[in-house]
Amino acid sequence: MTLALDELTPVAPQQWPELRDLFKVDWPRHEIAHNTVQNYINWITIDPRIKQLKVLTLNDSWRQNGTYIIIDRYYMFIHTLDDSKDTLRRALLLIDWDYSYKISHVSESFRFTLYDVFHTRSVELQIEDRSTNLYKLPKERSLTLDCTAPRGFTLKKLEPKHAVQINAVWPHRCEGSEYTLKRLIAWNPSIGLFDESDRLLAWSLCWTTGTIAAIQVDEEHLRKGYGSLVVRAIAKEMAKVDMNCQAIVHCANAVSKAMFAKIGFEVVGSCFVVRTKARKLVEYVHQS
Repeated sequence: MTLALDELTPVAPQQWPELRDLFKVDWPRHEIAHNTVQNYINWITIDPRIKQLKVLTLNDSWRQNGTYIIIDRYYMFIHTLDDSKDTLRRALLLIDWDYSYKISHVSESFRFTLYDVFHTRSVELQIEDRSTNLYKLPKERSLTLDCTAPRGFTLKKLEPKHAVQINAVWPHRCEGSEYTLKRLIAWNPSIGLFDESDRLLAWSLCWTTGTIAAIQVDEEHLRKGYGSLVVRAIAKEMAKVDMNCQAIVHCANAVSKAMFAKIGFEVVGSCFVVRTKARKLVEYVHQS
């Protein structure tokens, strides 16, 4: 149970760099946490007043244990350096679970803690957890990748307007997801493959966790190697900003696993994603 005086306290934006640097310990064990905090440091530089963004900790103890809960609209990201997971558990017990959250890139080491909170707080899941492998390609190798587009085709950064097309075919679309994609395109590395008429045929984005996501190819152009091409291209773009390229791939997705392995990615860990069910009328509804 939570202690009587426990409370969720905000970590002020000016403290985020210090929070980020905590995750350099035992590098790269906490690289996803480091990149997630860095992402929001980048974002508040662009927009200092991002709505519905909170970085929370338990009793202002983040310096001692590296515990955070980031809530960004309907997304939630969690991490702690506390081996006992006690501070993370107590913090999660204080969350208002009447709202629906997609809790993304959760380390397998937090599984018991998170599900214990779900049980204690009677939280139901909209979508049961999806187990994934975490793939990684070091930035040094990303810079050596061949990203030559076919004759008549162009690789270039996406524009926010492309979010409409991407969201329309994205398997994980939901209420509010088009805006999610627009922000990622506008503020993070992204890549698209365009034909001679400037039609978007394949794409890949960089998620708030520093992993690549929303990799997809227009259904009329499958099995032409375009998916691999945009992955290689965005890996190189991320390397240019000093980032290793990482991706989460569902364990049952044999095609994607083979593609990442062929490019040179290696499995470095595992994580999972869950979506909780809202207990009242809410703005964001998740069905996929």
